[in-house]
Amino acid sequence: MSKELIGTYGIKQLGYYVESIERTAQDLRDRLGAGPFVDLGVSEPASLLYRGKPSGTRTRCALGNLGAMQLELIEVKTDEPDVYKDLGRYGLHHLCIWADDVDVVRAEFEAAGIEVAMEMVSGQGLKVLYFDAREQLGSFIEVHAPIEQLAGAVRAVHENAAPDTPTLLTMEQLMGMMGR
Repeated sequence: MSKELIGTYGIKQLGYYVESIERTAQDLRDRLGAGPFVDLGVSEPASLLYRGKPSGTRTRCALGNLGAMQLELIEVKTDEPDVYKDLGRYGLHHLCIWADDVDVVRAEFEAAGIEVAMEMVSGQGLKVLYFDAREQLGSFIEVHAPIEQLAGAVRAVHENAAPDTPTLLTMEQLMGMMGR
């Protein structure tokens, strides 16, 4: 894998496949000072292809920060095969990069021999690709367009959290903290 494939875009997030968002969020807060985490709930994608075939995989995700790095916790809610279970264990699943044109990144990665394992369009219209880079990096690579507003809000909660701030916040709580 060429260093330019990752270095051009920069790593914006570390994604963890977890058994329990609640337990992992608390462990990361207690041990590393990460979080608080914002629970995004269970996703209902507009479309999802796993290894080129339609999939009904559903996940629950939460976002938090450890310093400037965003962390994503992913809990799978379905039993069918998926890109998360492909890892074979819980733990660091992917590095996430942001790109304005996801299709350009796709062409670059595929030219380097790194294939798409999952492609999804979220319920909000965000195109997300997961590349299987286990052979090259030991993990997957997630690519989607920048989500600066949400990332900034999650980072602000981390930077300004009081000791009594809950470890796991709802989106409604996040919006209230942001004055909306």
